[in-house]
Amino acid sequence: MDNNSNDAIFLSVDVEDEQVLVSDKLRVWPLFVLCLVELAFVSTLQGIAAVVILFTTRVDGQSIQDAARDLPTRLMEPPLFVLMIILSGFSITTGALLFGWISAKHSHSSVVERLGLRWPPISTLSLVGFLLGSVPVLLASVGVVILIERVIPGDESVLALYKNMTNGWAVVFIILIGVLPGFSEELFFRGFFQRRMLQRYRPWVAIGATSLVFGLFHVTPHGIALATIIGVWLGAIAWRTNSIWPGACCHAFINSGWNIYQVGRFQWGLPEIPPAWFSVIGGTVVLGAYAWSVRTLLKTSSDST
Repeated sequence: MDNNSNDAIFLSVDVEDEQVLVSDKLRVWPLFVLCLVELAFVSTLQGIAAVVILFTTRVDGQSIQDAARDLPTRLMEPPLFVLMIILSGFSITTGALLFGWISAKHSHSSVVERLGLRWPPISTLSLVGFLLGSVPVLLASVGVVILIERVIPGDESVLALYKNMTNGWAVVFIILIGVLPGFSEELFFRGFFQRRMLQRYRPWVAIGATSLVFGLFHVTPHGIALATIIGVWLGAIAWRTNSIWPGACCHAFINSGWNIYQVGRFQWGLPEIPPAWFSVIGGTVVLGAYAWSVRTLLKTSSDST
């Protein structure tokens, strides 16, 4: 991978002297309160949409109780599922921008700086390395979910989404499931939440707490485990690059890549287990990219100048 000076991406956001200076001045409990506010906002918006869908799709003569019982299945229809993705992305982005603006105004900084919206000085090759290095993290988190499913059965209703997917909706779904959560969730969690935590606590505490909160937003034990593990990876990238953008790209890559695989299994005849040659070559590439990414992220800022 490229080790040129333009990859000197690591900023001294974890300098202990700076943390000592700000640790007594910053309060972090409002972050957790605002997370609850954001969760309530997302839930309310999606709840209103669900009620509207309930009444507009109810068959003549069908009772409200029967329609409500059928609602989860209806929400697995691609157009309605995409609508929920859009509502979630809109509400999380709105919350992050609003809270970030208030916080930036209070701290006399710009929203761009507060939320980590500057693109870091990294090369395209470095970004590709981070993207490919995300694959082993995804597979490890999926492995943990499989172990959890041995104790707690997973919800297989989402499989109906992939089975009902047309090619047209598959394209829309794969793009939106990558772009919207990839940006909105990184903006809120790694931008608004984690950047403030980093000013108050050591990086491992800030990243760990952010990842756990990020995981809890995914509600089910399987979703919590998956999101928490991936959140640590995304948090490390955001911390060391001092920007949400590389992590947002990785987040979108993970979401879209996983759903390409799932849609491909049910609609395009992709095998559940890839051929041996693909696994060997692909595994070598992504493990190499992961090892390089970890090595790069562990560099100190003084070594990167």
